[in-house]
Amino acid sequence: MNKLHRLSTVGLLIALFAGCSKAPESAASTSAGTPAAPAKITIAAIPKATTHSYWKAAEAGARRAAAEFNVTLEWQGPLDDSKVADQIGIFNNLAASGLQGILLSPCDDKALAPHVRTAAKRGLPVSIFDSPLDAKQGTDYINFVATDNKAAGATAAQTLQNLVGATPGHDGQILVIRFTEGSASTRLREEGFTAELAKTPALKISAQQFTDGSMAGAQRVAETLLGNYVKNNKLELAGVFASNQPTAEGTYNAIKALRDKGIEVSTKFVGFDDSTLLLQGLQNGVIDALVVQDPEKMGYLGVKSLVDHLRGTPVEAYVDTGVTVKTKTNTAAK
Repeated sequence: MNKLHRLSTVGLLIALFAGCSKAPESAASTSAGTPAAPAKITIAAIPKATTHSYWKAAEAGARRAAAEFNVTLEWQGPLDDSKVADQIGIFNNLAASGLQGILLSPCDDKALAPHVRTAAKRGLPVSIFDSPLDAKQGTDYINFVATDNKAAGATAAQTLQNLVGATPGHDGQILVIRFTEGSASTRLREEGFTAELAKTPALKISAQQFTDGSMAGAQRVAETLLGNYVKNNKLELAGVFASNQPTAEGTYNAIKALRDKGIEVSTKFVGFDDSTLLLQGLQNGVIDALVVQDPEKMGYLGVKSLVDHLRGTPVEAYVDTGVTVKTKTNTAAK
């Protein structure tokens, strides 16, 4: 009897251990064995600014991606693109807040770089969108989602060349209203414009100047520069290029003011980006063409890239979101 009792006890123990050794059901599976939705993650997106319609479109795309991919998104940025110190503070505060990743459009490609490197060394993934960072892709940041700005600048130059024609008036003089010095995206855009324009000997940049990042600041710069070319009640310039939304809006206001004063303006004006005001400029003939990015797509793909990386899916090092050229003809109401 003692032997039988011992055998039954051993059998009971074996059965208990066999039951305990059964692998628990995966947290990533349902009771039916089908995969469950990935765990929700929290990320932040930090744009260059929050007031321009360009960034509101980027935010819309980012939030659409966040909803689609089950992500909690914190959208924070400085008021305008010139607030570099504000953006650094926002980045560092969010980096220390315990979220899983950051999507960043740096106001200044050099000033933000050391902060992104520090975050990367601490294991916080960062994706860059809209404007490049002076850092190493794959080490300091994951990838870059943006317009090919040099190519876009070249497109703006080609558009202006076509508008002024083979024999431009006013000695082929071109005015360039630039954005802030630390903005890498507009700097590349302006470089692409300058390089392409140089292929047409009949055209030359006669003046160019940086602005403070605001529409009002751009308008002041444009008014001063344009005033130098008003002679005999005419604006003696073949063309003008403004390299982003606030510079284009400020330049539009300055040229429209000249026309409203009775100054004869035959100057061809190509702007960059669009907004309600700039599209109005196309329709009233002050603006001849706009080279337009897709910020909504940029925000969407920026969030998607970061989320894919966090969930172990390979991402492309560079994603070009492209540009289109808008004119009065192709934007007219149908």
